[in-house]
Amino acid sequence: MPVEQEQESFLYLGHMSFGIPLVTEELIDCSGQLTHRLVLEIDGTVSVTFLSSGVTARVDPTTRAVLTPGVHVPTTLLDHAASMRLG
Repeated sequence: MPVEQEQESFLYLGHMSFGIPLVTEELIDCSGQLTHRLVLEIDGTVSVTFLSSGVTARVDPTTRAVLTPGVHVPTTLLDHAASMRLG
């Protein structure tokens, strides 16, 4: 008997995720609240989600370029994304 598997797909401001995160990091503030979620995607980019607003930006961790127009990603988050890159 086949087993059904639920698959998630995520929409990141016009970019479709492959749904296979390689690494996920969650950042917390000094009071222990989750503030950001960073996901290393199979294509080598990092998705940075601002949990307070739900906005997600795609970042190239090699060049530290923000690939999502109109979204500012602070340098500290770019540093985290760069530490997650492949290779």
